[in-house]
Amino acid sequence: MDHDLIFKIGTLLAGLIGTGKVLYELLIGGHTRLRDDYRFAKEFLKSVDEDPQMHPFLKEKGYQAIAGDRHISASEVEYLLSLQCPSQALRDYALGRTYLEHLQSVGNLQLKFRIKYQRPWSRLWRKLLYLFFYVISVSLAVAPFLFNNLFLIPSQTFTGLMICSFTVFAPAAWFSLVAAARVYRAEKLVENQSKHTQRVVVSLSNHSFNRTLE
Repeated sequence: MDHDLIFKIGTLLAGLIGTGKVLYELLIGGHTRLRDDYRFAKEFLKSVDEDPQMHPFLKEKGYQAIAGDRHISASEVEYLLSLQCPSQALRDYALGRTYLEHLQSVGNLQLKFRIKYQRPWSRLWRKLLYLFFYVISVSLAVAPFLFNNLFLIPSQTFTGLMICSFTVFAPAAWFSLVAAARVYRAEKLVENQSKHTQRVVVSLSNHSFNRTLE
């Protein structure tokens, strides 16, 4: 077998093994973070129920810690937690917040698109453009590997080209994919509001009871 081909395959396998190791470590660490998130959320939400007069600063910081985003307000987190699948709603809002606005005075459905993005076409062309850049970036990132057999690139040159192409175009592909996901998740969050259940607390004669509205 050609030594150049063996070297190229070895380089590719080494990169795949390294990537797999990183992903595995992130996955294992994710279980610990989930347990910590559960404990914190449980303790904080219990504190909110037991202390209705909690200082606004503490309340806001607690809700931001649950959301994992210091730019989300307490009122936004409270609304998102009232929806079905609140964890997914928080992730979607954090991802697609650029395209959304929260209006507390509009009733049960408080999330809507900003004026600039309300028309479906204004969101569609953005998704298509981001996906186009994603495909182009991925193609350029792996171009040295794809065209190696055509141009018979020497091993050392091939390795340098692969490193350069991945360094430049792989991040561009990732950012393009995330940009498209932001629009998509914002759309899903707004769309699914009507399927969510709102929890409304009604006070009557110093007694509270919960009523669920569909």
